[in-house]
Amino acid sequence: MRAVIWLTAAFAIFYGGYWAVGSRAVMEGTEVALADLRAAGRAEYGEVTLEGFPSRFDLAIENLQLTSADGAVHWSAPRVQVYALSYKPHHIIAALPPDQTLRVGREEIAIRSGDLRASAVFGIDPDLPLKRAQSVGTELALTSDHGWGATARELRLAIREGITATEQDVGAEVFDLSLSGQPSDLLTQAGLPTGGGHVRLDAILTLDHPLNRHLPAEPLSVTAADIRSAELTWGTVQISASGRIEIAGSGQPEGRLELTIRDWRGALPLATALGLIKPEIAPTVEKALDGFAQLDGNSELTLPLVIKEGWINLGPVPLGPAPLFYLDN
Repeated sequence: MRAVIWLTAAFAIFYGGYWAVGSRAVMEGTEVALADLRAAGRAEYGEVTLEGFPSRFDLAIENLQLTSADGAVHWSAPRVQVYALSYKPHHIIAALPPDQTLRVGREEIAIRSGDLRASAVFGIDPDLPLKRAQSVGTELALTSDHGWGATARELRLAIREGITATEQDVGAEVFDLSLSGQPSDLLTQAGLPTGGGHVRLDAILTLDHPLNRHLPAEPLSVTAADIRSAELTWGTVQISASGRIEIAGSGQPEGRLELTIRDWRGALPLATALGLIKPEIAPTVEKALDGFAQLDGNSELTLPLVIKEGWINLGPVPLGPAPLFYLDN
């Protein structure tokens, strides 16, 4: 019995020392990283605290603000909490507050959520490569100062390192998506409901940089997307797509997607209202699609969406110029 007591005491002393050393490393690493970001004009923050003895590292950062390298994106939250088990410090869980603010360019978006959490697992390597991450949010609401809003019952996001360090398996799903403001006006104009939407994505994205601790100092760009499955259901309209798109350094995309559209007649007015199809060619597009629909004998169409040399074609029908995704730095 005395040996057991001594062993227990020795283990407690050892583990307490481990937590003290580990917590000091976590605090110092966090403070150095935040200070570097602040010096670069990329972050502002308030008090940083660490608790959780003996089994966890519970880090809290007050009034955190982060800004992208080009200054175009700014995010802030009154409090962010990050948790990690002391024996698995490479696996972290973040709890985000119910109110956040996102600024993109001159637009500011207020974000509210019932519950929003994320987790990430990093490789045991000095570069801290991201191995996998996921996020789940419920009762989400976005309100823009540009006159639009969106709500969703649930949002799920997941990312996992692929075959190479620059490939990422990405999955996303949005349940019961509803829109308000200008987007809802366009839906109403197209004869579609303003809510009840469902979106799902399963893809492999190729990035120009690996996702690791060096990322904050390096702008990130997508150079290719292998879309295994992308689906949108909105009212009677269902659109699914698969294929590959590559994006050049100039931001010009090229590739081919196989589109399957159910109730294409309901989708056409919305595509026109969104500017995807120019109003002057909408009758021509409708006539062409009607011909394909009669060949198929139903309201479901399967056509290739080809993006080439800066132009988008749906089957043999030209739709318009392809958008630029980003520009060279």
